[in-house]
Amino acid sequence: MSELLAIGAQAPAFAAPASDGATYTLADLLKRGPVALVFYPGNNTPG
Repeated sequence: MSELLAIGAQAPAFAAPASDGATYTLADLLKRGPVALVFYPGNNTPG
C-alpha cells in the first residue's frame, strides 16, 4: 500500500490522460499557475 500524503504536502510528479485525449503532467500545469487536485468517486458509484 502506498503512503498517504499529509494535508498541504507537495504532490509527486505525475502524468494523467484526460477526456480530450491529451496527457497532462503536473509539471506542465504548474508552469501555467497554481493547480488544485480534486479526487472524486466515479460516476454512478456510492460515495
